[in-house]
Amino acid sequence: MFPFSSFILADIIFPIFMLYFYPPLLGLAASANLIIDAVVFFATLRFFHITMKNRLGTLIALWLLGLAADVAGSLFLSLTLFVNNYIPQVSINYYTIYSSPAAVVLIVSAIILAGLIIYLLDRIYLRRRLPAVQAKRMALVFAIATAPYTFLISANWFIGA
Repeated sequence: MFPFSSFILADIIFPIFMLYFYPPLLGLAASANLIIDAVVFFATLRFFHITMKNRLGTLIALWLLGLAADVAGSLFLSLTLFVNNYIPQVSINYYTIYSSPAAVVLIVSAIILAGLIIYLLDRIYLRRRLPAVQAKRMALVFAIATAPYTFLISANWFIGA
């Protein structure tokens, strides 16, 4: 039997950006992204007075493009994690991301990268459905509002370290 006294939550908590690589948590992250994307989508349509056909199909497409961008940001951070293991001069702790300025810069750059990818992919997709100015506006709103800010959540907040 597994002794509960030796159970350490830090052994099962991993950096938040890894949510996109663990299947049960991917469903949770994808569901949360869908809710946020739906709110942003319908608020943007209303604010900019945009009328379009097939709103649900467009929402699903934008959601999938956003998930792809979030995964790209996660892959970027995973690549830096891999490099971090082989270059001892670069010491970034992904569990306590606010412990060093380099970690914060790296996480923020991953968020910016994912936001840029969201903007580019959404603009390409929306250009086929909306006029160019409206497509740019909606893509910009999506890039800013739906970037993966969850990367800023430090894992040590959950383990009390």
